[in-house]
Amino acid sequence: MATRERRNLRERGAKVQRLVQGVLQNPSVTLTLDTLCEWLSIPTEAGERILQRLISSGVVREVQRGMFVPARAL
Repeated sequence: MATRERRNLRERGAKVQRLVQGVLQNPSVTLTLDTLCEWLSIPTEAGERILQRLISSGVVREVQRGMFVPARAL
């Protein structure tokens, strides 16, 4: 039996895309899990998943425990 997707994938994708563009366009941005969740108005669990994907895809890198910057930033 197929399960119905409860998330709005279009809205979710648009939010993540805005976040990625904001990070890439502003090399001085410092991102934490709390700020990510606040910016996107999402629960912590969702923020953790998004942040993990940003790390694994090379968009951000951790510079201090819990603090992330765009991967291309020095």
